[in-house]
Amino acid sequence: MKKHETTLFDKLKQFDMFILIPAVLLTVYGIIVLSSAVNYMGENNLVTVQILASTIGFFTMVFIALCDYDSLLKKMAIPMFLASCALLILPIAEDIPNMLHGSFGNNDSWIALPVVGVNLQPAEVVKIIFILTFGYHLGILKQGNINTMKSLAAICVHGGVIMVCVMLEMDLGALISFGLIFAAMCFCAGISIWYFAAAGGILVIASPIMWKILNEYQRMRILVGFDPMQDPEGYGYQVLQSMRAIANGGISGSGYANGTITQSASESTLPARHTDMIFAVLCEDFGFVGAVVYFFLMAVLIFRILIIARKNRDNYGMFICTGVATVFIFQTLENIGMCLGLLPVIGITLPFISYGGSSIVSLYMCLGAVMSVGVHRKKQFISERKGYKNENRNKMSARRI
Repeated sequence: MKKHETTLFDKLKQFDMFILIPAVLLTVYGIIVLSSAVNYMGENNLVTVQILASTIGFFTMVFIALCDYDSLLKKMAIPMFLASCALLILPIAEDIPNMLHGSFGNNDSWIALPVVGVNLQPAEVVKIIFILTFGYHLGILKQGNINTMKSLAAICVHGGVIMVCVMLEMDLGALISFGLIFAAMCFCAGISIWYFAAAGGILVIASPIMWKILNEYQRMRILVGFDPMQDPEGYGYQVLQSMRAIANGGISGSGYANGTITQSASESTLPARHTDMIFAVLCEDFGFVGAVVYFFLMAVLIFRILIIARKNRDNYGMFICTGVATVFIFQTLENIGMCLGLLPVIGITLPFISYGGSSIVSLYMCLGAVMSVGVHRKKQFISERKGYKNENRNKMSARRI
């Protein structure tokens, strides 16, 4: 009898090169750009930390890809969801007494890991956990009528709990990211367009209240994102400097670590040039050509994720891929948009380029989930074939009777 079990070597052979190669090339590209962005600082360990985080992320991706996402989620979906809630609550635990008295403070989205001495952004880790558990939840509901009030209530509770925790952290960028992931996966699952219209109406009505909840600096960063000249010497200064650096790069750029703005010895010349505004460094160093290289590699990666989603034979595998694709599309467009003065500055990193250990590990975890869907697609096909044969056999037996 022929065995259908897949060995470790078989799984490794099924790793998708159209995901692995662009991811590795983007990581190398990011380290080059980051080393230029922090060159003005002199000796520092940011590049070393990024290389270490990228290495950890790569092996985490391989581990996740080898895991059977179907078996994992069937056993661990609820514990994973509860763990994600706990992770999000940790950064705000100390501020809960202040929150009860109406004082929300500033962004509380980081926790310090005492043993290794580094900071972790739980929202980045929770992002992939949310995509996995929410995709599985949608897959279960999709087996029936997903547009019933009971199903919609369950969906809103699942997404709402996570987004409320993120909102309490006052991390606007993460909140928008989770909201878009939620919306994209619901749309892919076949939620009626009328429910989206109703949700949009509620957001419009609630927008004045939401605007008041935001801190003053958050409101100003949103306003100057659309028009930096509203406050050119204050909140709009960072965006205007980023735009000037991008313009300086021209077609071919000024050369590695040779930009006039991004290599200024004063940090105030272009704040956050190694995180939020790193696209300006990429463009000033390597110009339009360097930006096109980045766009091409990201496009290959995103299209491959969407192809895996389309080919997948179970619903929640497709939903997982959709959620991951949303992460990459949103972060890329938002970061570039805010560097060009087209979108609000809300603290979103440029995938694989911006400095951030939590961010790059999270991105690799997302790719690991997509690769797990691709690697274990054969198992789903065999299960479907067995189910189809059993169903036909039962029908034939019933006819004979």
